[in-house]
Formats: sequence, C-alpha cells, structure tokens
Amino acid sequence: MEKDFIYGMKVSLDDEFGIVIKDKVNQSNFCGLIRWDTPKENDTEDWRGQFATFIAMGGKILGSSYSFQFINDDGSLK
Repeated sequence: MEKDFIYGMKVSLDDEFGIVIKDKVNQSNFCGLIRWDTPKENDTEDWRGQFATFIAMGGKILGSSYSFQFINDDGSLK
C-alpha cells in the first residue's frame, strides 16, 4: 500500500473522485494537491503531507483505469 500521495494517483473520499496533480511549487516529495472531478474550473483541495489523515477519513486509491466524468487524467477540464 502507498504511504504518500503520488502525482497522477486517482483517489476518492466521501463519494468525490479526483486526481493528484502537480502544484506550482512542484516538489516531488510534497505531493497531495487533489483536483476533484467537478465541472468547476479549478476545484482543488490541498492534502499535502496529510496522506495518513486522508486514508483514516476513508480516502481510497482508485485503479488507474478509473475514468472521470468532468476532468482528464492531468486534471484539466474535458
């Protein structure tokens, strides 16, 4: 099982689905900005450094084949 967020990781929490994207800081060891699968232009949430909390709250890692409704695998809107 993963111990931290990884760029491109598909995740879910409380019936929301999203993907871990790169932020402007782009530090490889400080990943965890999640772009949620919504039609909003920039629906992100900062979970950097909180992977254990994310999992403890019921967060799940999705398979790479999961297909989003509103966003592409890079976090951009479809």
